Amino acid sequence: MIMKKKDELHDELNEHAPFLREFKKADDGFQVPDGYFESVEDSVFRQLEAIGATRHAPAPKHRPSLWQVLQSLWQPRIALAFAGVLAVAFSAWWLFRPATDGTTDSRTHLMVSAEDAESYLLENPMQLEPEDLAAAFPEGQLPAITLENGGSNTPGEAVRLAPEDLELLLRDMTDEELGNLHAL
Repeated sequence: MIMKKKDELHDELNEHAPFLREFKKADDGFQVPDGYFESVEDSVFRQLEAIGATRHAPAPKHRPSLWQVLQSLWQPRIALAFAGVLAVAFSAWWLFRPATDGTTDSRTHLMVSAEDAESYLLENPMQLEPEDLAAAFPEGQLPAITLENGGSNTPGEAVRLAPEDLELLLRDMTDEELGNLHAL
């Protein structure tokens, strides 16, 4: 496509000014001597010194101010690149941050005394699963369960259980657990 435009340009130049096209081909008479550009600077400064002009050192390069640097960063492509880098950095942080289950709280680092734990468990026996209670006591030392309106055959410390709680406990048991209970 570029060649076509170039050809069209030559055709148009031939049509409107054929002399210019031929003039370009002819030797125009201007030629630069060999080594001219290597020596022109020194030659010009020698002529300036001859008339009394002095050669000054170049002015120090201007350092941009902080405001100018910030303005140059506000160019659209630089601002978009910076926003992209920030988005990638934030995404990487989000993906690779330590996983939390949401239970971390400042209260989890507090130590609970054995007396406080014992009093809580004695006041709230229904908060624990039977398996947790069984694991807490050594074999053969499980407390006896007594009903509020009945007695216990086992001497020692017993856990008091309301009839409603017993009914809920029996309702939550599986058929296998009920069979094991009946076998005792």
